[in-house]
Amino acid sequence: MKFRRSLAQKLLFAVSAVGVFFLSYYLGNRYARHGLDGLQAFIFPRPAAVTQFSLVDKNGAPFDETAFKGHWNFLLTGMPDRNRCRSLLFRYMMAWNYLAGDPKLQQKTRVVFLDTSETPTPPGRLKAFIDFYNPAFTAITGAASQRRRLARQIGLPKGDLSGVQCDSQNGVVALINPDGMLLALFTGVTDPKAIAHDLRSLL
Repeated sequence: MKFRRSLAQKLLFAVSAVGVFFLSYYLGNRYARHGLDGLQAFIFPRPAAVTQFSLVDKNGAPFDETAFKGHWNFLLTGMPDRNRCRSLLFRYMMAWNYLAGDPKLQQKTRVVFLDTSETPTPPGRLKAFIDFYNPAFTAITGAASQRRRLARQIGLPKGDLSGVQCDSQNGVVALINPDGMLLALFTGVTDPKAIAHDLRSLL
């Protein structure tokens, strides 16, 4: 009787150990980030929460740090000038198109264009500007102090809004994940396929 109890305990332990092994293997592969060394984006060692700010979007609705949640956000900066920002916005429009094979991811991904004009651009003009590229994208504006607060978080020196380069070679684009965390920067990345590939690799 004692022998049977001992054998049963050993078998139970062995089964439990195997179960833990397979669970650990699954979780390790499920959440590990494979192949990040080959990405074009600069990945932050530790994602950072976007700190508080208060702006409005292209429809005049409030847009603060919580509005990033639920989406993969490519945050671009520049003045709403189609000639100046055309190449950069087309790059990200094409990257968004490359996500068509994964409709759920595409629906969850958007460009957020931060207005860096000297004076805030009216929401109606922002809407016409950004919708030209994709109605799924949005644009944000508001008080200069609030725009600087957000701009500082993606590396614009002292949140300076003047002289921001809005083109595919020099533009700095931040990636903010659906938890509202600043995850990566895309600097000088001109291949839309590479942008879409990097996003998929960060899921």
